[in-house]
Amino acid sequence: MLETAAIVFIVLAAAFLQGLTGFGFGLIALPLLGFFLSIKTSVPLMVLLAVIISLYLTVRLRKNINLKCTFTLMSASVVGTPLGVYALKQVPPDGLSIFVGIIMIVFTSHQFLARPEPIPLGKPAAILAGFFSGLLGGSLGVGGPPVIVYTALQPWTKDQAKATLACFFAFSGMVVIASQAVSGMITDEVLHLYVLSLPALVTGIFLGTKAYKHLSDKGYRELALAVVFLLGCMMIYRNV
Repeated sequence: MLETAAIVFIVLAAAFLQGLTGFGFGLIALPLLGFFLSIKTSVPLMVLLAVIISLYLTVRLRKNINLKCTFTLMSASVVGTPLGVYALKQVPPDGLSIFVGIIMIVFTSHQFLARPEPIPLGKPAAILAGFFSGLLGGSLGVGGPPVIVYTALQPWTKDQAKATLACFFAFSGMVVIASQAVSGMITDEVLHLYVLSLPALVTGIFLGTKAYKHLSDKGYRELALAVVFLLGCMMIYRNV
């Protein structure tokens, strides 16, 4: 009973973060669910729940989606993903995680200290962000940071950034779910926990979207970079 309550609370907290920012469900859910569930259960459960939020936010903010950028990001990520899988076979994942974590911390620290003004980023930057997102997703399972940073650096409104991220993560999440379903990872246990977690998921989304209304465009960008910084710290901590 206590274990079930803990899982529900974790889903609530993770849903709040993603409802607030448009991303970050796995940042909270994956490491904490690992205390109660095996990785083979927690990962597909996390993806199923996160995709629901991304789809909801995509529909809610559909008028603000930058379709051209989103398509470029998606296309480049599809190219990068198999290369990431190949890289995982060639490079020790612990060392790769630490290296990527350091880059994330250094970059976001520079953004907070230098505070450069947002500038429009062209198609080459979108291609790079999407490619490295696929590369990291295929190798380490954390493909979000390059795309999050890309949107945070743009002079977009918070609605444009959040909508584009939600659309991108909805697409990438559905690709992952399809792969997991084919490989048999969507088990009866996963589906049972999924149904059990839905009330907490809905509550978290509601609270997160309410809190989002109080964020300024600048505050949203800073929050996005802070989450990437935190993820970088976690990647180093888990692999040292």
